Amino acid sequence: MKLKTQKMLHEKGFVGLYLTIVVLILMLGIIASIGFGVLAQQRIAQNIVQSAQAYAAAESGVEDALIRLANGQNVCDPPGSPPCSNTLQVAGASATTTVSDIVAGSRTIIAEGDSLNRIRTTQVVYEISSSVPGFHYGAQVGDGGMYLDNNAIVDGNVFSNGDITGGNGSQASGTVQIAGVGKKLNNVDVKVDAYVDICENNGTTITGVLHANTPGSCNYGSWTSGLPIDPIPLPIADSEILQWQNEADDGSPLGNVTVTNTNPGVDLSLGPKKITGELIVDNNATLELTGTLWVVGKVTIKNGAIVQLSPGYGTMSGMIISDNIVLLDNTSVSTGGQPGRYLMYISTSTSSQAIEAKNGSQSDILYTNTGTIKLDNNAKPREIVGYRIELSNNAVVTYETGLQTAAFTSGPGGGWTVTSWKEVE
Repeated sequence: MKLKTQKMLHEKGFVGLYLTIVVLILMLGIIASIGFGVLAQQRIAQNIVQSAQAYAAAESGVEDALIRLANGQNVCDPPGSPPCSNTLQVAGASATTTVSDIVAGSRTIIAEGDSLNRIRTTQVVYEISSSVPGFHYGAQVGDGGMYLDNNAIVDGNVFSNGDITGGNGSQASGTVQIAGVGKKLNNVDVKVDAYVDICENNGTTITGVLHANTPGSCNYGSWTSGLPIDPIPLPIADSEILQWQNEADDGSPLGNVTVTNTNPGVDLSLGPKKITGELIVDNNATLELTGTLWVVGKVTIKNGAIVQLSPGYGTMSGMIISDNIVLLDNTSVSTGGQPGRYLMYISTSTSSQAIEAKNGSQSDILYTNTGTIKLDNNAKPREIVGYRIELSNNAVVTYETGLQTAAFTSGPGGGWTVTSWKEVE
């Protein structure tokens, strides 16, 4: 009996020990489970924090690049021109920002934020806010009409809201359109078709079809009658010119500016800027535009001087606006600097010589809503648009196909807008 009792006590002790061990194991399992859960939550929380820091760094990288671009500051490390990259430290994270070159009027900015190997990437598309006037003709003329003399040539199409009169071998290589009732075409050799209400003078020759209600004594390949075409306005409104002027005014205007040749290469880089006096570029000097110039006084480019757009314009075009007369003289060259990019002179003067190009000067686009453009002595612009246009003495306008899509802005330092901002990774 005693042995049986001892055996029972022994078995009960073993059961108690077993239960204790089981309870301890269960408790340890619960504690371990809770511990692992806490650690997992801590890792998740840490990942969230690091990911947020990486995103904040990427956003900061983009914002830093946008501010620098808007202010004309360097965005490259080492300093240079895009495409390039730089690195920005943001608290314990970093952002590597890549800025592309200008392609089709826009840049792409990509910033990769990194916080303890947690990566977030932001992409922004930064486009030039631009105007595309649509220069579809070699010469577009307002109500003042057009006069061609002494072998003057428009190598392209012509549209005019006023009469067109020529003489001494004047010609247009493309189609000529004259809008409005009672408007006339007189003594011009048109190599394609002509549209006009009245055609005059047996010195007028139309190689193609003459569309006229009154063909007169003109020479033509064939003739058809019909209503005259409707007038169209010149492609740039006064309000748009005023906006460009305001964008050029940076609050610190200059007086008279004279650029003369001092060193090989560029003698002065300038813009956007308002000039309250005159602008003179002379004696083989080179002026590089980094933004729109608004000149209150006269603009004179002469004696082999060069005016060109800076590489920062990319594929965009730029301009010089004068409230006075623009004179391009003595083999001066005014150019966008690369194919598809153009430099435009605008005069808001009502003068009979608002813009005058002569003596072998070369230029891209000449424009005035209110005055007269005069070309003389082998002047060679690519496009002319004016209230009235006069060509004489072998002046030639040679239209370039890309002009119809030429886009203008105030320049690399202004006129940009963000059109897309998103996370890409």
